[in-house]
Amino acid sequence: MTDGLEYNININDILVADRLRVVSEPHVAMIMASLSEVGQLSAIAVARATNDANAVILVDGEHRLEAAKRLEWTEVRVYERNLTPEEREKHEIHANIIRAELNPLDRAVFLGRLGDIFERENPGARNGGDRKSRKYLEKNQFANLANWSEFSKEASRRTGVSARTIYRARDLAAHLSPEAVALIRGTPLADNQSQLQALAQLPAEEQVTVARTVANGRAANVAKARVAAGLIPAGGAVRQEDGPLVKLEAQILRLSLAQLRSLRDLVDRRIAAKEGGA
Repeated sequence: MTDGLEYNININDILVADRLRVVSEPHVAMIMASLSEVGQLSAIAVARATNDANAVILVDGEHRLEAAKRLEWTEVRVYERNLTPEEREKHEIHANIIRAELNPLDRAVFLGRLGDIFERENPGARNGGDRKSRKYLEKNQFANLANWSEFSKEASRRTGVSARTIYRARDLAAHLSPEAVALIRGTPLADNQSQLQALAQLPAEEQVTVARTVANGRAANVAKARVAAGLIPAGGAVRQEDGPLVKLEAQILRLSLAQLRSLRDLVDRRIAAKEGGA
């Protein structure tokens, strides 16, 4: 088989599996209208399935494929590539990440997976511990990857997304519970960067509870979901005098390990000064 072969295929012979992104109903509707009016303008990217000689696996174009299915098309035009499973995933990420319609949640998921691939292909970029382990997350070691700047610059060059956006998105992906991510897809939270960051600051178990509350329509944001789920009393659990601490906590969560140590030293000195003056 020659890489880049383009041909028509029975729509049922295209396998869809392990996709990082779910289809957007408005986007499918828009493509259905386009297909009905002008036909298929670009081929759907596929790769040959290793366990079925008669089938191919979707690489890019799930919205076009779904739109064609709903129009009851029997065939679509595909562009077949020679890709390994790992290459298919990278292709899917790069094909989607530069698209304007990608919401903050999907962008974080894609950039998180791109970072995982980078670490796997560049072992020297890892700086201690498994990113998904509890110990790792508690120490926030991701923020101290020795070659983080190398990844952010490379990812920025390949995707056209700013290095700062890549950093924030992958840091967000590192702290979001996968189960919570699955629950909030299609909810307003998926389109709200600040709400996603608020969710990511919660413990994993609480994230799931909050996400389920939002997904069930009982609340529209993280704060209201925590109240509705009984995690905090109505009006919040923060005393007025503790308000500055809540604002400070949000900033602390974004600090590196070195910055946290410097902050600890500063606080220790401040406490010693106050106790000495008491």
